[in-house]
Amino acid sequence: MRTLVTLAMLAMGGTPLCAQPQNPTELMKAGKFTAKFPSQPRAETRTAGGLTIHVAFAEYDKGKGGYMVVYSDLPADKLKAPTPAQILESGVRGLKENFRAKITESTATEFSDKKYPARTISAEKEDMPDWSMRGTLVLVGNRLYQVYVYGPKDFVTGSSEAKDFLESFAIME
Repeated sequence: MRTLVTLAMLAMGGTPLCAQPQNPTELMKAGKFTAKFPSQPRAETRTAGGLTIHVAFAEYDKGKGGYMVVYSDLPADKLKAPTPAQILESGVRGLKENFRAKITESTATEFSDKKYPARTISAEKEDMPDWSMRGTLVLVGNRLYQVYVYGPKDFVTGSSEAKDFLESFAIME
Protein backbone atom coordinates (compact mmCIF):
# COMPACT_ATOMS: atom_id res chain seq x y z
CA MET A 1 0.00 0.00 0.00
CA ARG A 2 2.78 2.43 0.83
CA THR A 3 4.20 1.66 -2.59
CA LEU A 4 1.05 2.91 -4.30
CA VAL A 5 1.15 6.31 -2.61
CA THR A 6 4.87 6.57 -3.27
CA LEU A 7 4.31 5.77 -6.93
CA ALA A 8 1.64 8.43 -7.12
CA MET A 9 4.05 10.94 -5.68
CA LEU A 10 6.70 9.88 -8.19
CA ALA A 11 4.11 10.45 -10.88
CA MET A 12 3.87 14.04 -9.70
CA GLY A 13 7.59 14.37 -10.19
CA GLY A 14 7.35 12.97 -13.68
CA THR A 15 9.49 9.92 -13.00
CA PRO A 16 8.73 7.39 -15.74
CA LEU A 17 7.49 4.04 -14.50
CA CYS A 18 6.70 2.17 -17.72
CA ALA A 19 4.25 4.96 -18.58
CA GLN A 20 1.79 4.52 -21.43
CA PRO A 21 -0.10 7.62 -22.62
CA GLN A 22 -3.87 7.39 -22.40
CA ASN A 23 -6.87 9.43 -23.50
CA PRO A 24 -7.89 11.39 -20.36
CA THR A 25 -11.62 11.07 -21.06
CA GLU A 26 -11.32 7.31 -21.48
CA LEU A 27 -9.17 6.98 -18.35
CA MET A 28 -11.74 8.88 -16.28
CA LYS A 29 -14.59 6.82 -17.73
CA ALA A 30 -12.78 3.54 -17.05
CA GLY A 31 -11.87 4.76 -13.57
CA LYS A 32 -15.47 5.77 -12.86
CA PHE A 33 -14.63 9.28 -11.72
CA THR A 34 -14.93 12.87 -12.81
CA ALA A 35 -12.81 15.88 -11.96
CA LYS A 36 -12.76 19.40 -13.35
CA PHE A 37 -9.18 20.00 -14.33
CA PRO A 38 -8.49 23.72 -14.97
CA SER A 39 -6.72 22.82 -18.23
CA GLN A 40 -6.68 19.84 -20.55
CA PRO A 41 -5.31 16.93 -18.50
CA ARG A 42 -2.89 14.31 -19.68
CA ALA A 43 -3.30 10.70 -18.68
CA GLU A 44 -0.99 7.74 -18.32
CA THR A 45 -1.13 4.20 -17.10
CA ARG A 46 1.96 3.12 -15.23
CA THR A 47 3.07 -0.24 -13.95
CA ALA A 48 5.47 -0.81 -11.10
CA GLY A 49 5.79 -3.27 -8.28
CA GLY A 50 3.05 -5.44 -9.76
CA LEU A 51 0.49 -2.62 -9.63
CA THR A 52 -1.20 -0.82 -12.47
CA ILE A 53 -1.56 2.86 -11.65
CA HIS A 54 -3.78 5.16 -13.69
CA VAL A 55 -2.90 8.86 -13.52
CA ALA A 56 -4.73 11.91 -14.87
CA PHE A 57 -2.89 15.19 -14.31
CA ALA A 58 -2.59 18.81 -15.37
CA GLU A 59 0.22 21.25 -14.68
CA TYR A 60 -0.02 24.45 -12.70
CA ASP A 61 2.13 27.43 -13.72
CA LYS A 62 4.35 25.69 -16.26
CA GLY A 63 5.23 22.71 -14.12
CA LYS A 64 5.59 24.42 -10.74
CA GLY A 65 2.77 22.25 -9.42
CA GLY A 66 -0.31 20.47 -10.56
CA TYR A 67 -3.58 18.68 -10.18
CA MET A 68 -3.77 14.91 -10.15
CA VAL A 69 -6.14 11.98 -9.76
CA VAL A 70 -4.65 8.53 -9.39
CA TYR A 71 -6.50 5.26 -9.10
CA SER A 72 -5.45 1.67 -8.79
CA ASP A 73 -7.14 -1.59 -7.96
CA LEU A 74 -5.48 -3.16 -4.95
CA PRO A 75 -4.78 -6.89 -5.06
CA ALA A 76 -7.09 -9.04 -2.93
CA ASP A 77 -4.22 -10.14 -0.66
CA LYS A 78 -3.64 -6.51 0.36
CA LEU A 79 -7.27 -6.20 1.45
CA LYS A 80 -7.72 -9.40 3.48
CA ALA A 81 -6.51 -8.40 6.93
CA PRO A 82 -6.51 -4.60 7.13
CA THR A 83 -9.53 -2.44 7.72
CA PRO A 84 -10.19 0.39 5.25
CA ALA A 85 -8.87 2.86 7.85
CA GLN A 86 -5.61 0.89 8.12
CA ILE A 87 -5.21 0.83 4.34
CA LEU A 88 -5.67 4.60 4.13
CA GLU A 89 -3.35 5.22 7.09
CA SER A 90 -0.72 3.03 5.44
CA GLY A 91 -0.90 5.34 2.44
CA VAL A 92 -0.21 8.34 4.64
CA ARG A 93 2.76 6.56 6.25
CA GLY A 94 4.11 5.76 2.80
CA LEU A 95 3.96 9.40 1.85
CA LYS A 96 5.82 10.35 5.02
CA GLU A 97 8.47 7.63 4.91
CA ASN A 98 9.16 7.22 1.20
CA PHE A 99 8.66 10.76 -0.03
CA ARG A 100 10.13 12.47 3.04
CA ALA A 101 6.99 14.50 3.53
CA LYS A 102 6.06 16.24 6.75
CA ILE A 103 2.39 15.42 7.28
CA THR A 104 0.61 18.55 8.50
CA GLU A 105 -2.89 17.04 8.46
CA SER A 106 -4.24 13.51 8.32
CA THR A 107 -7.92 13.17 9.08
CA ALA A 108 -10.18 10.15 8.72
CA THR A 109 -13.42 11.08 6.99
CA GLU A 110 -16.09 9.77 4.66
CA PHE A 111 -16.44 10.65 0.99
CA SER A 112 -19.75 11.47 -0.72
CA ASP A 113 -23.22 10.47 0.35
CA LYS A 114 -22.09 6.83 -0.11
CA LYS A 115 -19.80 7.36 2.91
CA TYR A 116 -16.76 5.71 1.37
CA PRO A 117 -13.82 5.49 3.79
CA ALA A 118 -11.48 8.39 3.12
CA ARG A 119 -8.61 10.37 4.54
CA THR A 120 -7.74 14.01 3.90
CA ILE A 121 -4.07 14.83 4.00
CA SER A 122 -1.81 17.84 3.77
CA ALA A 123 1.94 17.67 3.64
CA GLU A 124 5.10 19.62 2.99
CA LYS A 125 8.27 18.25 1.46
CA GLU A 126 11.00 18.22 4.12
CA ASP A 127 13.77 19.33 1.76
CA MET A 128 11.67 21.88 -0.19
CA PRO A 129 10.21 24.45 2.24
CA ASP A 130 7.83 26.07 -0.28
CA TRP A 131 6.48 22.78 -1.67
CA SER A 132 3.13 21.64 -0.36
CA MET A 133 0.36 19.20 -1.23
CA ARG A 134 -3.09 18.36 -0.08
CA GLY A 135 -5.63 15.84 -1.13
CA THR A 136 -7.91 12.97 -0.35
CA LEU A 137 -7.50 9.20 -0.44
CA VAL A 138 -10.76 7.30 -1.00
CA LEU A 139 -11.25 3.53 -0.84
CA VAL A 140 -14.14 2.08 -2.84
CA GLY A 141 -14.11 -1.71 -2.63
CA ASN A 142 -10.61 -2.62 -3.77
CA ARG A 143 -10.07 0.62 -5.73
CA LEU A 144 -7.99 3.35 -4.16
CA TYR A 145 -8.40 6.89 -5.48
CA GLN A 146 -5.89 9.62 -4.68
CA VAL A 147 -6.76 13.21 -5.50
CA TYR A 148 -4.04 15.84 -5.05
CA VAL A 149 -3.02 19.39 -5.70
CA TYR A 150 0.67 20.11 -5.23
CA GLY A 151 3.16 22.90 -5.72
CA PRO A 152 3.91 26.23 -4.03
CA LYS A 153 2.24 26.54 -0.65
CA ASP A 154 0.24 29.66 -1.56
CA PHE A 155 -1.25 27.84 -4.57
CA VAL A 156 -2.07 24.65 -2.65
CA THR A 157 -3.54 26.28 0.43
CA GLY A 158 -4.87 29.59 -0.84
CA SER A 159 -6.01 29.34 -4.43
CA SER A 160 -9.60 28.93 -5.50
CA GLU A 161 -8.40 26.78 -8.43
CA ALA A 162 -6.89 24.18 -6.09
CA LYS A 163 -9.97 24.18 -3.86
CA ASP A 164 -12.33 23.93 -6.83
CA PHE A 165 -10.39 21.01 -8.30
CA LEU A 166 -10.43 19.02 -5.08
CA GLU A 167 -14.12 19.69 -4.58
CA SER A 168 -14.93 18.69 -8.19
CA PHE A 169 -13.77 15.10 -7.76
CA ALA A 170 -16.68 12.67 -7.85
CA ILE A 171 -16.98 8.90 -8.10
CA MET A 172 -19.44 7.67 -10.69
CA GLU A 173 -21.56 4.57 -10.18
